[in-house]
Amino acid sequence: MSPAVANMIVIALGAYAGIGLLVGIAFIARGIDRVDPVATGSSWGFRLLVLPGAAALWPIISRRWWRARAQARSHP
Repeated sequence: MSPAVANMIVIALGAYAGIGLLVGIAFIARGIDRVDPVATGSSWGFRLLVLPGAAALWPIISRRWWRARAQARSHP
């Protein structure tokens, strides 16, 4: 593998992790209550435990969060 390809992989993984961290923080602060009603009122300790998984799986989390927001808007 050439150094340029390795560098691009590192940059892509860094971007994925950075976006994941931003989505994960926003999700545990505001979105977890909308996606999972059981997590409503959960402690910050629980939310911090969920953060690594939310950051790693941010495409799935953001899609579910988006659908939960759309459902909440269509059913007042």
